[in-house]
Parts: sequence; structure tokens; C-alpha cells
Amino acid sequence: MRLDPAVVRRYLHDAAAGTTTDAQGKAYEALAVYLFECIPGCLAERDIISFFGAEQIDVGVGNPRLPEGLALLPTALIIECKDWARPVDSKTVGYFINILANRSVEAGILIAANGITGDPEELSRAHALGISAVARGIKVLIMTTAEIESLACTADLTELVNRRYLRAIMSGGLGIPAPSHRS
Repeated sequence: MRLDPAVVRRYLHDAAAGTTTDAQGKAYEALAVYLFECIPGCLAERDIISFFGAEQIDVGVGNPRLPEGLALLPTALIIECKDWARPVDSKTVGYFINILANRSVEAGILIAANGITGDPEELSRAHALGISAVARGIKVLIMTTAEIESLACTADLTELVNRRYLRAIMSGGLGIPAPSHRS
């Protein structure tokens, strides 16, 4: 399946138009499933509840690591979706890292509509958690609504995700956009 920007816009519209936070979140999760099933070989499952009902996984992705897909990333990914009006806080990022650790999952993607709290240069607030995650063998990649809106094709998506994963490894922190300038 090819990524269609019109379909992406429709999912984003549905998320924005949701009358409850639950409806908005479900639309954002549906967007995540659509995006990752556009990547060659990937398949996605959503809304999985852990044993004892203690944790809910928004989206799980199986990645066969095809050359035209997410060849750099591990075979299993967990995606957390936060269609919040504000940046996602460190408590929520930390909880997501623990969900990944509890399942021995090496990589997770946080789709945070408005990013995360703190300053990536100063490694403050949520950005600080990337260092301890990498030390535990976990890479967390951050994607925003603005970045998703800018995707024109599947190749754009795979490049974005592969580059974020590489940045997480190289920086020893979160997989975030490259800084626009270096001092």
C-alpha cells in the first residue's frame, strides 16, 4: 500500500474533529496503523491489553526489515500515540520507556502531536530520559503531527523513521529531528 497524503489528512481531520479525547486518540491510533502498514512488509496490531489489564499498547508493528522498508530497525516496535494539545511530559515518556523495557522491545515510536517537553540541547525534562533509555538498550523515536503532515510518499516515511533511529543511536538519546544549527 502506498502512502496517500489525502488519507493522512483525513485521519488527522478525524482526530481533530473527535468529540471526546478517546475518539481523538482512536483516530490518531488508526493513523499510526495506516502509516506503518504503508511501509513494505510491516504489519500492525492495535489496542492490545496486557495480562491483568495493567497496560495498553496503542500499536504494535512487526517489521521484517526489508531493504525498501525499515531495514535499520528491530523486528518488533511499539508505538504510543498522544494527540495532545501540549507537548508530552517526562512522566508519560518514562512510562512508555518502561513499557518497552518490560517487553524487551528495543525501539519505540512516540507519535506526539506537539512533541515533548524540554530542550533537546540542554537535555531537560522529557529529553533527559533518552540517555537512560539508550543505556538500557532502548531507542525512542519522536514523530509530530507537523512531520506526518509533510509526508508525500512512503519513501518519506521510511527515511524519517530510519533517520530517527540512526540519530537515537548516534546521539545516545532520543530519535529527534536534527538541530537546524550547531554552535
